Amino acid sequence: MKLITFDIFKPFDELIHAFSTRIGGVSAPPFDTLNLGLHTPDNRENVQQNRQLFFDQLGISQTRIVFPQQIHSAKVEIITTPGIVKNRDGLITAQKNLFLSVQTADCFPVFIYDPRKEVVALVHSGWRGTAADICGRTIEAMNERFGCKAADLIVAVGAGVQQSCYQVDDKTAAFFKPAFLQPEGKGHYKLDVQGAIIDQLRNKGVPETQIEVDSTCTHCAAKLYYSYRRDGVQSGRMMGIIGIKAD
Repeated sequence: MKLITFDIFKPFDELIHAFSTRIGGVSAPPFDTLNLGLHTPDNRENVQQNRQLFFDQLGISQTRIVFPQQIHSAKVEIITTPGIVKNRDGLITAQKNLFLSVQTADCFPVFIYDPRKEVVALVHSGWRGTAADICGRTIEAMNERFGCKAADLIVAVGAGVQQSCYQVDDKTAAFFKPAFLQPEGKGHYKLDVQGAIIDQLRNKGVPETQIEVDSTCTHCAAKLYYSYRRDGVQSGRMMGIIGIKAD
């Protein structure tokens, strides 16, 4: 099984985090092999087995996972118990042995850790969530509830569809600064969602030296990642996880 981890989190032994790839599971084509999305046309038993393999690899229990029902929003919630959370795309917790998850297939997973306050957050940031500043709202919520300071945050922005492969219309483009748009024909642009996310983190006060970015394009890296834009309904899902181990 191939999992992605981030160097920026390596100093923190108490932290468990990972971003899955499509490598190392049991699903048959076109979902081969580590599809973690239950709401895909894949065989449900295969997905459940894939999830168990994934969580076993991380050494965590599936009963300690938080699963948001993502709706491409900027809605954020403080979490204290495992299970399903309705209609949220940003999760925050200070509970140890509680692991936040998001699922993606082109959108960007954003992993956030405050080692001073021992608070973690995980964000599902597609274009809609990014346009509504979900990362900024998450940082604000961390500050309001736990007193977290942006200057203390350690952030990793995972892989997603990059600008070269992400064409949008002018209605979508209107939500973003010109710096993140590359004109491509009448009424169309290439959109840099990841760049906009990084810009929002910096604007909130997260130091650039405390942000790690995986610039891999999920659309291009077909052997490594699922991509909804590339494969449509035949796309599986990756999963991001972050949490603090119990003492």
